[in-house]
Amino acid sequence: MSQEAPSRPVEPVVARPDATKPAPTGGWVTILSRSALVVAGIAVGAVGSRLFLAQPRADNPAPEVAEKCPAAGDEVVITLGPEKRSASGIESVVLVPEPLVSRVWRTGRVSLDEDRLAHIYPLTEGIVREVRVALGQTVAAGDVLAVIDSRELGQAKLDAYRARIALAAEQELAARTRTTMANADELLKLLAAEASLDEIEKRMADKPIGEWRQQLLGAYTRRKQLQAQLAAQRASAGDIPESTVRKTEAELAASQAAYTALFEELKFQVRNQVRQAELRLREAETNLDVARSKLLMLGLTAEAVESLDPIAEGAAASHLVMKAPFPGTVLEKHAVRSERVGPQMQMFVIADLSNVWVQADLFEADLPLVRGLRNRPVVFRSATAGIPERTATVVNTGTLIDRASRTLTLIAEADNADRVLKPGLFVEVGFDTSDPTPVLQLPSHVILRHENKPFVFVQEGEDRFRRVDVTLGRTAGEKVEVTGGLKPGDRVVVRGGFVLKSELLKDQMVGE
Repeated sequence: MSQEAPSRPVEPVVARPDATKPAPTGGWVTILSRSALVVAGIAVGAVGSRLFLAQPRADNPAPEVAEKCPAAGDEVVITLGPEKRSASGIESVVLVPEPLVSRVWRTGRVSLDEDRLAHIYPLTEGIVREVRVALGQTVAAGDVLAVIDSRELGQAKLDAYRARIALAAEQELAARTRTTMANADELLKLLAAEASLDEIEKRMADKPIGEWRQQLLGAYTRRKQLQAQLAAQRASAGDIPESTVRKTEAELAASQAAYTALFEELKFQVRNQVRQAELRLREAETNLDVARSKLLMLGLTAEAVESLDPIAEGAAASHLVMKAPFPGTVLEKHAVRSERVGPQMQMFVIADLSNVWVQADLFEADLPLVRGLRNRPVVFRSATAGIPERTATVVNTGTLIDRASRTLTLIAEADNADRVLKPGLFVEVGFDTSDPTPVLQLPSHVILRHENKPFVFVQEGEDRFRRVDVTLGRTAGEKVEVTGGLKPGDRVVVRGGFVLKSELLKDQMVGE
């Protein structure tokens, strides 16, 4: 093979103006022969180079094609050193059969817990004097929302104060009546026993009876005197005329009648006056109870009613304080200072947002999903609001199917201490349709794919990771069933699998 052929110039054939014949054919043959030799030399050199490079060398062994370019089903093992393994953040878990949690999702919504919602109205008419809360403000139980100037409240306080004073007077009068009548009853017993005046005076000296003492003792003394006089006249053995005796007898009879009448009257009065005093006392107590009840209905506490003193309060006696019934947030505020309000005007709406309802409208075909769900948990989520799965407790599985929409409303209570759940937010409610049979399963992000073939990496020892092709079954949320390729007890890589896949693909590219 000539090495000078490519370097020698080829003279072109130039047609002369005076040429009348074509060039001799021998010149063209010479040119074509030289060109063919050059091409043949280049081809031979290329073939020789490839044959030279294809020879194996001791310091650069040829890669094994079966390891670098694995086919489906071939065993491939990736080995990572400690430093690279630590930097890759690889994690693995032991595969254990578990029931595959499967759910059916239905559209739902977050709403206010109606058991923790208050529409606040004033209990009486009046003028708004103060408004102490703002829209959206969080309040505690008993916090003052507004103060109303109410004439009705002021009058009710005065009535209660007057009733209290009247009751105190009746209590004192009743106590005095009981004492007086008890003394009178004791006097009647002494008179019925025909006690002497000295004994009566001795025992009844410091016991008040009232005007009855003088009348009854006077009649008793008069009767005693006439009895003694009549006895003396009858013992005179005719010294005293019969007419005088008869007159004394008549006077004694009249005196006895007067005494008996007073005795019976006092005996009746002992019972009657005590009863009348008890009735007046009960009436006074009733009046005070009515006045107290009215104040309680106007929102005052029992302690405030017992200690009220409208005279000392002055103008403040008419101030009706509206308080928060429980901790919550002011959702609506319609109170304006100096505005006239009444029992028909809603001033505030307060809700406890620490607990909300999750409601789902279910169709008749969904009825099997809610059977036996009462007091059991369900899950819900909102992808648009960035809310992951949360748990709510079912409190009502629905009672009636709406005639228009043909739906049944399920209600569940959800904790909302972090205030992430906003009433009105649309969510998805999940109903469990799981199969209790344990199966092998993995998070879907653990499954890797190459050429549309699913596989995972199984860790063997500290630094060896074997690629295993898997067969997938059912999918439930973020979990997927593995029906083939793995067995219980395999340690499957759940984090860092893409690092191992990149190592695998790098080896394949080097092999190619």
